[in-house]
Amino acid sequence: MEVWQRRDARTPPPRTIPVSINNQTVQLPEREMTGLEIKQAAAAQGLPIDTGFQLSVKHGHRYNIVGDTDTVGIHRNLEFLAVPPDDNS
Repeated sequence: MEVWQRRDARTPPPRTIPVSINNQTVQLPEREMTGLEIKQAAAAQGLPIDTGFQLSVKHGHRYNIVGDTDTVGIHRNLEFLAVPPDDNS
């Protein structure tokens, strides 16, 4: 026997905001998220990144680093870059 939950017609679906991370579209669920939450959401959606990557957000023609605890206001067309940490060994 299958168990399923009926959705209340009065409850709107959760809203997501499309952003770009490494030139791939990711849907983020919040208006404000930390750098760590953004990386976790991207990884959960199949992007080949992990929480150890360095995250940057595009502002104009440059990228600014986003720390794991830094909060970012999420809006449409926001562009992020996530790169693995340098291995200087």
